[in-house]
Amino acid sequence: MTICFGAAMNPPSPKEQKTRWKPSPTLLNVMTALIGIGTLGAGIGWLVYSWYVDLEVPYFAIPLVMCVPVIVAVAFRNMFD
Repeated sequence: MTICFGAAMNPPSPKEQKTRWKPSPTLLNVMTALIGIGTLGAGIGWLVYSWYVDLEVPYFAIPLVMCVPVIVAVAFRNMFD
């Protein structure tokens, strides 16, 4: 039993705890890769579009376009851990 703000808190019994759906490791790997590749494609598309429209390459964005897909893929994968 835990006391929090003067009220006793009882942890739920194992029967009451709901288990979350977790995809198989293969499905999780495929979905993570697809989300990473999709994010990379969106970033490269934005770079090409801004280069075509503005006639200059936003050099500051190139490292971000390479790093953000990894962050997005890891964040997606951690939703199921």
